[in-house]
Amino acid sequence: MRALRLVLLATVLAGSSSYAQDQTQQWTLPSGGQLNGSKAVIENGPCCEANRGTATISNSDATTLASLTGMASRDGHVLRLKLEGNRSLKLTDCNEQSGCDGDTTRIHRLVAWWPRHRLYVVAVGLYEESVAYLVSDRDGRTLSVTAPPVLSPSGRQAVALVSNLMSGVDLEIIDLSRDRPTVTKVTTMPDCSGAGPNSFLRPIPVWTDDTHVTFEGESPLPEDKSNAKQLLKVGGGKGEWQC
Repeated sequence: MRALRLVLLATVLAGSSSYAQDQTQQWTLPSGGQLNGSKAVIENGPCCEANRGTATISNSDATTLASLTGMASRDGHVLRLKLEGNRSLKLTDCNEQSGCDGDTTRIHRLVAWWPRHRLYVVAVGLYEESVAYLVSDRDGRTLSVTAPPVLSPSGRQAVALVSNLMSGVDLEIIDLSRDRPTVTKVTTMPDCSGAGPNSFLRPIPVWTDDTHVTFEGESPLPEDKSNAKQLLKVGGGKGEWQC
C-alpha cells in the first residue's frame, strides 16, 4: 500500500540521492488472461468498431474514445486498443457488479493517446487506490505507473504523482527518450525553508519549462505551509529538488 511508502520516505529524507530505479516496474504482456491484475488478452482481428454502452459507464472515457475512432473502442465494460498486425488489447473491467471483490477490482478508462510515443494512457481504478497503464500500440506491452503522467513540453519526459492522506506520496519520473521508456521513483522530499519533516507534495504537478516541475493545489495536510518551495529539476530520467 502507498500509505507504507510515506513511512519509507521519512527514513530517507536525509539521504543524498533523490531517485532510485524501480526494478519491479517492467513492460509486460498479458499472460493467462491477466495483466498486472487486470483481465486482459491480445486478440487477433480488426479493431475497433463503434462504441456501445458508454452512456452507462461511470467516469466515462467517451470523449477520448470519440477522438480516436478506429484506434480504440468500448463495448460496455470492455475496452479495446488497436495494436500493430491487425490485433488489439482487450481490457475488461472487474468490479462488484461483475463479481469481483476489493482485491481484484480493476476499472479501465482511456485518458490519452501519445502519438509521438505510440502509447495509450489508461487510468485504472482499484478498490481504494488507482494506477495507470502505458500501453504500446506496437505489441501491447504495458508499463504500470502510479497515475496518468503529465508530459513535459518537449514530450521527452513525464511525471506521475499520487499525494494524499490515504496513499501517501508516490512520485515517478518517466524517461520517454528511450526506445522503451523507463520509470524512476523520487524517494526524497523537498527540504527548503518552510517544509516540515512530514510534509506532503501538493497534488498537481506542473511543468514550468522542459526541465522543471512545480507542485500546485492544496496540500493534503492543512498545516503545511502553502508557500514552501516544491521545485523538482528533471533530466535524464532523474530528479533533484531545488531551493
